[in-house]
Amino acid sequence: MHYNLKEILVCVAGATPQIITETIYALAIKDHPVYINKLFVITTKKGKEIIIDTLLNKGILISLISEYNLPVIEFSENSIITLKTGEKEIDDIRDTNESEAAADIITNFIAELAKDATTRLHCSIAGGRKTMSFYLGTALQLFGRPHDRLYHVLVSPEFEANREFFYPPKKPRCIKCRLEDGSFKMISTAEAKIELAELPFLRLRDKIELKEATFKELMKMSQNEIDIAIIQPEIKVKLKEREIKIVSDVLLLPPVMLTIYSFFLKRKIECDNAKACLSCNDCYLSLNKLTEEPFIDELASLYGFIYDKDPVKSSEFKENYTQKYATENLRSYISKINRKISQIVSDDSSYHYCLIKSIRKYGSTLYGVPIDKRKIKII
Repeated sequence: MHYNLKEILVCVAGATPQIITETIYALAIKDHPVYINKLFVITTKKGKEIIIDTLLNKGILISLISEYNLPVIEFSENSIITLKTGEKEIDDIRDTNESEAAADIITNFIAELAKDATTRLHCSIAGGRKTMSFYLGTALQLFGRPHDRLYHVLVSPEFEANREFFYPPKKPRCIKCRLEDGSFKMISTAEAKIELAELPFLRLRDKIELKEATFKELMKMSQNEIDIAIIQPEIKVKLKEREIKIVSDVLLLPPVMLTIYSFFLKRKIECDNAKACLSCNDCYLSLNKLTEEPFIDELASLYGFIYDKDPVKSSEFKENYTQKYATENLRSYISKINRKISQIVSDDSSYHYCLIKSIRKYGSTLYGVPIDKRKIKII
């Protein structure tokens, strides 16, 4: 149980505000009741007018609170988030532009609410357009905390979207209901059944790194993060032990090869490009660069570190570097490193992310390791 949290209900709604009061009612009569403290409704311009008229002006919300002795629910016109394109409120989601605007508004709103550690979000996807429900559910997947909840409310068919029915009153009354065959019948509200279905959802918050962006950009970032998490292995380099661990496979390399491989990994880690590594090769460089300053100093320093920061070894490596490890020898070492990795790594689907690969760019051949830098750890 989560105590002392402010219970926030967020609903998407269109022309049927009944779904809002039905959700509040269903939460309040649960085996472990949830009493809403604050209500937000995401809707269209037309939906806003209907919600203000019914829930506020006609006092339906106040009647529900009073009849069932619920705590006061904070709700006003300012609690209604109206979908817009630019500054224009939209009547409905009719085209791609309006759909994308709705996606951004809903996602950003949930992201902002989820920043408050003193609240718990209860999100209902029962109302509004299906696209609105989808965006609300997806927003909760991206930003929802472990204690946040997602619901769908199921209402008896005769009472669903009935303009006279907002919740089962304590004192039943008969209202005119439309049956499945199109005919009408007076039915007692005592026969109305409201079921609250809690929907499980993937919680990606804290599992993937997301920045402030549009809904489409968030989807792209999320997919990239998931691809990295699932497909790419982790590489851990222990320089002093001269050991490379790729997931559970251990690779021991001679100092020169370990130095060269670690250098490429270090370049990857230190790259400050904000783009995802899968679509970036800014850390790649030509082998000619490895025979020039300041790369010789970097390699010599790394080589000396492998020998427990031995300055003599580092100096010797630097002095002999251009003669002993010229470009042709570097290609040979890269081939040997890749061959050893291919032989030792047991997962055929992921080992190629660990290889030193070459690409053609700017009229020359550049080399680097394609794995995401967050998967690399050098000790």
